Amino acid sequence: MKKLLARLPVIIIGIPAVYWLLVMANNYVKLSFFAIVAILGQYELCSMLEKGKRKPILEWVSSIIILASSFYGERALFAALAGCVTLAMLTTVFRGLRGDGISYFCHVVFSLFYLPFCLSCFYLLSLTNIGGMGLFLILSSVWALDIGAYIFGMSLRGPKLAPKISPNKTISGAIGGFICSVAFLYCAAHYGWANLPLPRTIYVALVIAIVGQVADLFESVIKRESDTKDSSSLLGAHGGVLDRIDSVLFLGPLCYFIYTL
Repeated sequence: MKKLLARLPVIIIGIPAVYWLLVMANNYVKLSFFAIVAILGQYELCSMLEKGKRKPILEWVSSIIILASSFYGERALFAALAGCVTLAMLTTVFRGLRGDGISYFCHVVFSLFYLPFCLSCFYLLSLTNIGGMGLFLILSSVWALDIGAYIFGMSLRGPKLAPKISPNKTISGAIGGFICSVAFLYCAAHYGWANLPLPRTIYVALVIAIVGQVADLFESVIKRESDTKDSSSLLGAHGGVLDRIDSVLFLGPLCYFIYTL
């Protein structure tokens, strides 16, 4: 209960702020918001992967380039991503033989896909017919996933889902989160809360309910292998930026693909 109360201030402020940024704000403000999230996330990710040995300057510059390019559409986004990966390759060569060239390159390229590219897909998704409101409801279904997993997991308990990766997660919680997420997004499409075409939204709901939970475990793997409890302490009891968006990031390209197929 204490942990839940400690998280309430961020929830009370954060959800209305995200709603305003996605639904009410103009595209420049929206992109700026995603850029800030990407830059903070890059710092946390680099700190975990490389134990704070360097600052992610290249990642920061590349994040701004990739997100800015998304303003001009998906072709510009893919071109920017390819260019930034090439820049990472060149940087690896010019760094010389330090014994960490391959890991450096892999960390940079992974971070470019994980943060600015995935966030850019969400931005592009908000420009489609589903709009900012549809995007907000998609993100809300991830919150429904987390809430359902917590309630069902705490109430029913039972076997662990992945005890070595995340000891607190249970199979009952995973099933409960799946049900809540799919039910929420189905209702959003069925009752016309936003312009979400029902057939495709059902596919998206299933993807979110499955991939969202795997993505959460994926970040847990990064934290476990980095010997880190939270990605940072920026958001207090909520941990860091990556701790709040880990279930969301990989869903960006998938949701964009499904809705624009």
